Amino acid sequence: MDTRTLFNVREILLPFSGELPLTPSVHIDDPIFKAIEVMVKHNLYCLPVLRDTRPVGQVRLEDAFAIVGLRMP
Repeated sequence: MDTRTLFNVREILLPFSGELPLTPSVHIDDPIFKAIEVMVKHNLYCLPVLRDTRPVGQVRLEDAFAIVGLRMP
């Protein structure tokens, strides 16, 4: 079974700090692999999570890796 389809960003959502720029971002119902892809592509440790166009939280790369079974070095 493909683990990328099992989890979405909502499951590892942290409170929004207000310090992050809103782009790039992911939607609250996006799969975790999309958040990982965006963070790696943009060399980010943390990413804002939006519902519609409003920030509702943030995700950390470490948490996203952990939920799919990877550890950060």
